Amino acid sequence: MRLNRRQLCLGAGAVALARALPATGAPATRVDISAFAFEPAQVTIRAGESIEWINHDFAPHTATGNEVNWDTGELEKNDSASLRFDTPGTYPYFCAYHPHMRGMVEVIS
Repeated sequence: MRLNRRQLCLGAGAVALARALPATGAPATRVDISAFAFEPAQVTIRAGESIEWINHDFAPHTATGNEVNWDTGELEKNDSASLRFDTPGTYPYFCAYHPHMRGMVEVIS
């Protein structure tokens, strides 16, 4: 297929515009669950970003907000779940099955 001059210019302009715009849908910050711990235990993200929890243990785990206002649900071995945080603040969390497992999400604007 041959492109004419107008199609080439439009295509080049679209590529230049896409490169100039800020990236949307930034990749989630990853928290690994291993050896009955969240790693890293504390993460800082910007409002609108997500965190992905991945369970590497044989035991099931959750990431549950201390106020129980958010939860990943049960994560079996190799399961993952992502949650988006839109409001700046500090969000402590724990594993509902193993309450000694604790973490913290700090959301900045």
